[in-house]
Amino acid sequence: MVVRNSIDAFVLRGLEEKKLQPSSKANRRILVRRLYFDLLGLPPSPETIETFVSNKDPKAYEKLVDRLLASPHFGERFARHW
Repeated sequence: MVVRNSIDAFVLRGLEEKKLQPSSKANRRILVRRLYFDLLGLPPSPETIETFVSNKDPKAYEKLVDRLLASPHFGERFARHW
């Protein structure tokens, strides 16, 4: 696990205390699916997956996060907690 910030260090410390190994880095196909399920509770379309996988923009993930957070579906998903 590459420690890039204090959160990574915190998580790694917890894993090490429990004698666990971090998971390997997820590929772009897995990342887009996780992001959609976490934020919207819905799977991305096959076209969305392919578009993200082929996008070479270094900020593609951050832009997708912003787009999904701005989606009405995000609000619908989290409104159920209220």
